[in-house]
Amino acid sequence: MRTLALSLTLLLFACGGTAPERTAYLLRAEQSERTASLAGSPRVGLSRVIVAPYLDQAGVVVEGAAREVQVARNHTWAEPLATGVRLLLRAELAQALGEDVGLDRHDQAHWQHDVKVFVEQLHGTMSGRAILVADVRIETRGEPGGVAEHRFVHSQPLAREGYAALVDAEAALVRELAQAIASAIANP
Repeated sequence: MRTLALSLTLLLFACGGTAPERTAYLLRAEQSERTASLAGSPRVGLSRVIVAPYLDQAGVVVEGAAREVQVARNHTWAEPLATGVRLLLRAELAQALGEDVGLDRHDQAHWQHDVKVFVEQLHGTMSGRAILVADVRIETRGEPGGVAEHRFVHSQPLAREGYAALVDAEAALVRELAQAIASAIANP
């Protein structure tokens, strides 16, 4: 009986330890930098952003050995990753173009440029880098051969260790993607 009481006491102390802190991250633009006007119908729309199925879950992803990924349990996205990427891309694209960018497919008939993005990779590596690989399709109305497809492959080192640094680097890569899309729209 004494052994059972001691075992239960040790179990209670072991379970009473502090659990790892959970952190949820948002991909968002810096609000102080946003100046795009919301007047009129946008001429550019972001109709679709899809992320690869391995990214379509709550945990932040890090690539371990070749073809192996690890999904963080305590470091998660605050919303579906496709939503976060879409909102950040929209804000950054609007900033780069100097005009609003539409998201509502009901307004597609008014868009001169319809942008579709497939994010193939958006994760960290054990060597301390963030990677973004995306395919972009820009459909332009009224132009012969009005479809342009681009492949975006970039990586960047993390500024410091940790998941927060990884998310910052991933957001920076999404900003670079927005700049590349804006450039492709401006210089077809």
